[in-house]
Amino acid sequence: MIQRKQTIFLFLVSLRAIAQFFIPFQTTTIAGTKWDICLMPSCSSEIMNSNIYFPMIFNIIILILSTSIIFLYKNRVLQYKLTNLLIVFNIFIVGLFFIFSYVKEGTTGTISYQFGAFLPLISAVFAYLAAHFIKKDEQLVRSADRIR
Repeated sequence: MIQRKQTIFLFLVSLRAIAQFFIPFQTTTIAGTKWDICLMPSCSSEIMNSNIYFPMIFNIIILILSTSIIFLYKNRVLQYKLTNLLIVFNIFIVGLFFIFSYVKEGTTGTISYQFGAFLPLISAVFAYLAAHFIKKDEQLVRSADRIR
């Protein structure tokens, strides 16, 4: 149902997950050359190691989960639980950006984080707002059932 507020927030989470593939989250400077690293495997493949696949898989999970939650509007309890899981995944992907080094071993350089590293935090806020409105809808339905 498009007219619900939580659908808009979940759609924004999906858009962020798509944009995360193309927006660089880290800039690495090696011997005076700057490399932007994003989640696309072909972005900077000559300097990236295999650790990039972990956040990329989580981003795909976030994209699929946020899109599928939109269509679970008839089961608000499940929708609420999955939205809370979505919040955890978004925070986890931010942790992966800062814990792992995405530069191949044996190379030395300077790492600086870009705006893309903090995009999942914005997505977590949108998922929290969606969960809030899902819970609000569920409480409204339960209070209407009590009146009958």
